[in-house]
Amino acid sequence: MSLPRMLLKAGSRRGFAMPLRRFSAMPVARSAAAEAEAAPKLTYKAPATGVNRTYDEALKIIAEDKIKRLEEIKVLQAKIGQLKQAAATQERDAEIEALEDRVYKQQVYAELNDPEVQWRFQHGVEVDMSKPVFRYMKNKQFVRERLPVIQQRVTQMFVTPDLLPPFTPSMDVRLDYDLLGSSQITASKSSSLLARVPMTAEQLEEGKYFETGSYLLPGQTLQQPKLDVGVFHPEQRLYTIVMVDPDVPDMDNQAYKQKLHWVMTNVPLSATQTLVDPSTANVILPYLPPHPHKGTKYHRYTVLVCEQPNKGQESISSEAVNISRDSTTFQSLCSQLRLSTKGLTFFRQIWDKDVSKIYKEILQEDEPVFGKMPRVDPLLDEAGQKKKKYENL
Repeated sequence: MSLPRMLLKAGSRRGFAMPLRRFSAMPVARSAAAEAEAAPKLTYKAPATGVNRTYDEALKIIAEDKIKRLEEIKVLQAKIGQLKQAAATQERDAEIEALEDRVYKQQVYAELNDPEVQWRFQHGVEVDMSKPVFRYMKNKQFVRERLPVIQQRVTQMFVTPDLLPPFTPSMDVRLDYDLLGSSQITASKSSSLLARVPMTAEQLEEGKYFETGSYLLPGQTLQQPKLDVGVFHPEQRLYTIVMVDPDVPDMDNQAYKQKLHWVMTNVPLSATQTLVDPSTANVILPYLPPHPHKGTKYHRYTVLVCEQPNKGQESISSEAVNISRDSTTFQSLCSQLRLSTKGLTFFRQIWDKDVSKIYKEILQEDEPVFGKMPRVDPLLDEAGQKKKKYENL
């Protein structure tokens, strides 16, 4: 007999019943904003001087080095100003570019060893991406932590060379499908599919962005995602964003073909402007929800960010774009618009029941079903009967 039952029986004999403790199983949900407000705000507190002589000497060396670098920056900027007044030539432009690169490096190294700068970057407190030092540190963090994972997934799952030749991404592309706040999605009253609430405890812990190559459910990608593109240049450049599925069955050629799900041109991005705003872009093809076909393997829905001509300074007019969802490939689009791919991310999906609802409620067309061709048995004839072993000649 368990201990609680023994105590209850003993209490009953004495003429009283021990009260049972009740525990609530209702989870307490807190929004990210509420947690952010409840969390104590971090502030930088410089270590006390006069305690450690080595630390004091290090601060002195850092301060002297910063003064020297700031003086060198003034000299370099004066040279750049003189060169810009001269006639424009290729040699002059190359020299100006080299001097500007030296200025950028001196600006970075002048503050890189500052303890406060290091603390702010590590804790994410007042990280101003307009400052060269924070752009430098963010780029190094991307190359060290995120880039190896992206390259490994892209190579392992054959996004390259199936979709484009191998390249090294230079920007951090992230998609937000509102996996945490999907219960707040509002849609048409006639569509029961868009009212689904796919959310797991793991997604709550990991945050709103998913890792490159992750599996997402078709019900999670119905709405147009938010894009956060981490670029490291201070000036504004124009980009084209493409979402493509390279795993669409091609029955005529017994192979696979591409399908464009989303195309936007003239998307402005900079180190301080990383969120994509479709209202300021030129939407060539509106967002089409992913819908992997029944009977096929997983589809690799890939989002690519491409720099437009003239280092992102050239705009693309709608009249210059002549594409189709089903017949235009990503490579032909890049060739037509003279695009240069700079970053990408992708997720995988397989068919589930939500895809059938997408065809019915959103696409409003019959759903195709694919499968393997039946194996031909050489011992059976066309009627399915066993072939005769001998024939009467």
